[in-house]
Amino acid sequence: MQFPQIRIQSTFAKLGLQVEKPILDFQQPKAEMNIHQQNAEMEIERVAPTLEMDSYEARADIDLKSVRRRIEDAFNDGYQAWLDGLARVSQQGDQMMKVQNNKNAISDISKENSTNPIYDVNIAFVPRYGSFKMSYDPGSLEINWTTHKPEIEVIPQRPTTNITPGQVSSYMDIWNDLKIDYTGITIDQKG
Repeated sequence: MQFPQIRIQSTFAKLGLQVEKPILDFQQPKAEMNIHQQNAEMEIERVAPTLEMDSYEARADIDLKSVRRRIEDAFNDGYQAWLDGLARVSQQGDQMMKVQNNKNAISDISKENSTNPIYDVNIAFVPRYGSFKMSYDPGSLEINWTTHKPEIEVIPQRPTTNITPGQVSSYMDIWNDLKIDYTGITIDQKG
């Protein structure tokens, strides 16, 4: 006994594509730039420092006097001695004028003129403190800047583009097909 069979064989359609890719050509030229800037200006104002030292009195204290200073000192000492003597003689003259009040005025005056003066004895540092004078001025420094802003000019360039569009074309690579085959069937031709 034979069983009837149906055999089906199918082939699917296959679509083929042909693709041409698009081409993009892009160029960007560099921008043109012009820069101009003036130089900065600098002004400097300076006062130089000064150091002043005055050793005139300190040198006089250790007897390193100039001729002019020696003459001035001798003049001042002589003038003071003259004034002291004038005051002493004037005072003694007043005592002599009023001899009636003081009967021993002549003996007092002669005793005063004959005694040696008593001098004060003391320790002195040579040169004296403060006789050397020094002053310092540090001066000054002032710097002034004048700056100028830069002048910038930019000329942009447009980009250039060239586009070749792509294409897609399709074609049938394999056509579809269907085959049906019958087996094991007997056909009765009586009829």
